[in-house]
Amino acid sequence: MMQITTPTAGTVARRVVLLPLLMALVACVASPFVSNLSLQTLQTSQQFVMQRLDQTWAAPNGSLVMIERNLGVESEQIVGLVNQTTIEGDNFLWLRARVPDGRSAGRFDLNAFLARTEGVPVPFTTVSDQNLRRAVDSLGTYFYLEWRSGGSTNCVLAFRRIDGADRILPRGTNVLEAMLRNCVMGTIEEALLPIQDRQIGVSPVAGGTPAEGGSRMLSPLAAPPIE
Repeated sequence: MMQITTPTAGTVARRVVLLPLLMALVACVASPFVSNLSLQTLQTSQQFVMQRLDQTWAAPNGSLVMIERNLGVESEQIVGLVNQTTIEGDNFLWLRARVPDGRSAGRFDLNAFLARTEGVPVPFTTVSDQNLRRAVDSLGTYFYLEWRSGGSTNCVLAFRRIDGADRILPRGTNVLEAMLRNCVMGTIEEALLPIQDRQIGVSPVAGGTPAEGGSRMLSPLAAPPIE
């Protein structure tokens, strides 16, 4: 059962919060890829570097900053999103372009998915197949949890995976995985927008905006080649 709590006392201040990780990594320089390192080793050693927002693989509204790292056979981006709430933590869209074992996307596996992320962000504490909700849009199924403050602030933790049959993906990959943590002074539906087809189905690289209907797909040149 999902926990429902109330934000800390005081009026809600309008603020913009960046991921602490993003701020810490602005000055970092990416490490060169060493071919004999395992993916697991790269996940703990490879640093993120700041990239231009017009190089993101999606077009979530409220994007502030994007960092990216090359994991050899995979690539990862984190997009920091505007946060105007007093809820602890930061809003972000995590993206990972990869080729799964066997080169087939297969079914969504929550535990395997979370093993590739930094875990469950606050205000969420646990997530399981049993407490996930699901919804469908033009890109397929996505899964999410709700966190309600009891007031005007609501949060979502959402997951999805998109394969090459649904949209063009970064070169050398056939699956794009996404995780969204988004707290808004609005509805659950508004909080889910960055992971839905009209925003995650388009990219600034391809030109256009989600307001144009999400008809533009990601250019295969949106990411650096994965060798």
